Formats: sequence, structure tokens, C-alpha cells
Amino acid sequence: MFKVIEVDLSRRVWRVGEESARRFLGGRGLGSWLLYSLGGYLVEPLSPGNPLIIASGPLGGTRIPMATRAYAVFRSPLTGIFGGSNIGGTLGAVMRWAGADAVVVTGRSERPTYLLIQDGRVEFRDAADLWGKDAIETEVELKKEHGRNAAVLAIGPAGENLVRFASINHEYWRQFGRTGGGAVMGSKRLKAAVFVASRREVDVAKPDALDRWIREFLPTFMEKTTALREGGTLRLVDVGNPMGFFPAYYWTRLSLDGWEALSWSRKIKPEYFLRPEACLYCPAACHRPVRSAKLGVAVDLEYETVFAVGGLAAVRDVDWVIRINDIADRLGLDTISLGNVLAFAVAASKSGKLPLDLDWGDGEALARLAEDIAYRRGVGDLLAEGVKKAAERLGAEDMAVHVKGLEPAGYDPRALKGMALNYAIGYRGADHLATMAYALDIPGKFGGADYLGPEKVEAVVHMENVAAVMDSLVLCKFGRDSYDAYPGGRFYDIVAQLLTWVTGEEWKGVDVKEAAERIVLLNRVINVKMGVDSRQDDLPAPLKKPLTFEGKTKKVDEKELKEALRHYYTLRGWDENGIPKEETVGRLLPELQRA
Repeated sequence: MFKVIEVDLSRRVWRVGEESARRFLGGRGLGSWLLYSLGGYLVEPLSPGNPLIIASGPLGGTRIPMATRAYAVFRSPLTGIFGGSNIGGTLGAVMRWAGADAVVVTGRSERPTYLLIQDGRVEFRDAADLWGKDAIETEVELKKEHGRNAAVLAIGPAGENLVRFASINHEYWRQFGRTGGGAVMGSKRLKAAVFVASRREVDVAKPDALDRWIREFLPTFMEKTTALREGGTLRLVDVGNPMGFFPAYYWTRLSLDGWEALSWSRKIKPEYFLRPEACLYCPAACHRPVRSAKLGVAVDLEYETVFAVGGLAAVRDVDWVIRINDIADRLGLDTISLGNVLAFAVAASKSGKLPLDLDWGDGEALARLAEDIAYRRGVGDLLAEGVKKAAERLGAEDMAVHVKGLEPAGYDPRALKGMALNYAIGYRGADHLATMAYALDIPGKFGGADYLGPEKVEAVVHMENVAAVMDSLVLCKFGRDSYDAYPGGRFYDIVAQLLTWVTGEEWKGVDVKEAAERIVLLNRVINVKMGVDSRQDDLPAPLKKPLTFEGKTKKVDEKELKEALRHYYTLRGWDENGIPKEETVGRLLPELQRA
């Protein structure tokens, strides 16, 4: 059973409840069920009634590689639909060690507050002196107070100012980045949550069997994560540009001219790289801290930031990419949405729809604009609403790139066809991790990058199930190779064995697969209640405009995408409008029908 701590900030009270891991596993699955049970789909995202749910998973706190993550669930202030985000670092383990498998926060404090959670108990602490500080300063102060091994979640000024894509920060350079969880915290006047562990272990039903498996698994894990260990995610800059899926100039090119200036192997590694770093208990060490001597800042740089800030806005100067990354980390902004917003601003200014003088590649000007967004100064107040809302107010909807209000990650669907379906059906919006279809497209699996026929659709459905399980265990998705997660692999059986050893309950692969389908269905049910149907399962007009790369036309074929969606709905047991059928709900979520 999971220990769920429920906190009401308005009344400054808390209580402990329990939830079973059997039907929804933990993490995203458990958080989704709690959001549904609390009627989170009925409330406004920035209202006191919007639950902020932070959940670890049944594998958290063990030494299983890549299992120290946590998942946040809420109604998104950016998209208005299901909001969620996944984080690494130490949180997924430390919160369990502190006696909280999940925390549900509702209400709004009268004054700035932070929560201290230790030994399964909650204290409400005054945060007036922390309000206004950046997220890193806040974490430093709270670790001085509660110990360097405390796990801290904190927001920066962007969250306090209700920027709709504000992040929740952890371990200085890690974030619940996507869909605006920082704004939800800010709306509750919750500056931080601190978890302090009295012990560094969780109870495991069969520790000897689990330890033996981990020892036997590590050689395979080390082999399968070699590329991560050698280049982290930044290696994708060197892959995406030659392949033509690296978005540039706000989604109007498939590669950035002069991209070598942002290359991991040619530029960043030899001149900026400090040392590899890792999340707790992870030998992959994929994080890539870098330092700009020129600007005097250091960050943990990732592919998505380089794509969003570098590619989309055509900023080829690594120093300014690092500087904007540092601003985002400190002020609390999701770099994927931020980079999209900055590039949209450049494009809109050049079209005459935004009264700013901006140019491609001007990192210094975009850094200033990023700060204006965090503090909602001037035009930053408009851009703090995200691309969708800003475009609507400017009359620039025809150039806005988003799905369901969420700005996309760094994989152009005209070059990677599985990503066209991924973005269209993503439960958070244009979310690359909804199905990880890029991991099918890039190596040319299941029909190749240019294929979106039945074989690819079926593989995407499988990967969406796998993603739901990984988000709920919570297991890092970079473990997909190690855990044999591709179609035809042993992923479900491996997870079932781990759950059996950890929980003491008997699990089989079919149980894990059914839990995955149940979680995907529940996310869709929640979104349907917030107005989502097949009309939103689409790509924006700019992503349907053909582009040329190395003499070849790359495009999303409208007929092909619609056929893929029809096949997807059929496989999921949804009707032609993307609404789950009664028999599908009855099979996987009968409790909803009884309600």
C-alpha cells in the first residue's frame, strides 16, 4: 500500500491515507487516479482546488537502476488539460524514505509557505524570506537549514508570477519542467517542499532476490547505456542535424545552418564540458554540466534546451544558450516551452504582429526577454501565457506551433513520421515522451522514419503503454533499451518480476500490460472531461507545410495521419471521435461506470 499525505494549505492541516499500487502502479498512474478522484478536471488550473500531486513509484528508494524518479500531476495552467511532469535526481527515493509515497496539496496559503515532510509528518514553515528568491538560491537556503541530503522542490519568480510554463526545480538543475507545475505551486503560495529522510531504505519483500537480479542486470545496463554515458542527450544535436529532424528558425527548417557551433563532439565537449553527473543509483551518468567562462555561469545542458533555445531561435553561440538555460533554471522556466516562445516572438516580430525588434540568433536580446517573461514585464506578460494564448491575442494563430496548447520538443514530425502520431495523440499535448516514437523513427525501426502505416502505429501504441508504466514505476525512459521495452521485448515480464520481489504480491506480465492500458485510458477519460476529442488530435498548420532537406521533400501527409489516427483509436477501443467506448471503460476502469 502507498502512503499518501494529503495537505490542505488553506486550513493548514494534513492527514495520511492509503492507496493500492495494484491498479495504477504509482507515479503518473496513481497521480492520475487521485486527480480524477478529487475532481481535478472540474477546477480552474490556478484555483485553490487544483490538486498538486507528487508521487513516487513502487520501485523508488530501492537500488534498481533508473528508478529514483517522481511524477507530478495537476490540471495544466498552460494547456487547460491533464498536466504532468517527470523528474530525476533524488526526489523519488528521498520522499519515500521520508515517509511519503505521494503528496497531494490542495488549497491556498494566506502567506508564502514551504512544507517540511519527515517521518511521515508535515510541518508548515514560513517562506516569506524565500519569496522572490530564485529556485537555486531557495534550494541552497533550505539545504543549509535541513541538511544537504534533503530533497527540495522549489519554484522561482516565474512560478510566483504565474507564468503558465513555470517549472518546479530540484537538485539545482533538474525540473518538473513541462505543463506549468510551477505556476500551480505559485498560485498556492507554496514556495517549496522539503523531504528529509530518517533512513535510506524501503521495505522490500524479497531483498536477496532483488539484489541478485541487480548484480546480474548491471553488465547489460552498462552495455545498453554506453551512448548515454559517452554523450548524454547532447549527442542528438550531432544526429538530428545531419538526419534533418532538428527544428530551426521556428519550425521552418529541418537543420540549423552552422549547427556545428552547437555540436556536442565538435564544440561543447572540448570547450565547455565539466564532468558527467548522474541521478541517484544510476551508472549511466547522462547529465552534462557545462560552464561558460565568458559569461561565468554553469548549467546542466540537455538536447531539448539546445534545440529550443539554439535551433528554434537560431542562437549558435553556446555561451548564450548556456546563459538562457541558467536564467530558466534560476527563475523557474521550462526550457522547451521557453525556447518555443522566444522563437515565436522572433517570428512574430518579423511578421509585424509583435511590436518588438528581435532578430534570429540574438542571444543577448533573448536572454533579456526570458527575464521579462519570468517577471511578466512589458511584452513578457503576454509571452508568459505560452505560444497558444499569445498567438490568439496577437492574431497570429496561423504561425503558432503547439498541440493542445503544449509546445513541441526537438523532433520534427515531417522527418520522423511516428512523431506526427505521437504529437497528435499526446495526453499532455505535443509531448515527445508520450510514446517515445522518436526512438522508433531515428534508428528506422518498424517501417522507417518516413513510414506511418499500421506497423508503426501498432509500435507507437506499444511504446505509449511502456511510457505509462515507466512514468508510474517511476523508471527513467532512457532505460528502454536496458529493460527491453521495444515491441517483442520482455519489458512487461521484467517489470512483473521486479514488482513481485519488491511488493510481495504476485505479478505477471499481462498484469503490467493491463495496468498500462488502464493508465492510458484514464488519462484520456480525464482529458475528454476537459473537452478533448479527435478535433484536438492533430498537428498545427505550420507542421503540415512541406520542407526540403538535402533535395528531398519532407511532409506530414494529411490522409496518412488521419488513417493512422483511425487505426490508433481502433487499437485503443475508442470511437471515431476519440472517445473511449463504454465497453473499453467497463473492461479496464469499471469503477468509473459504477460512479
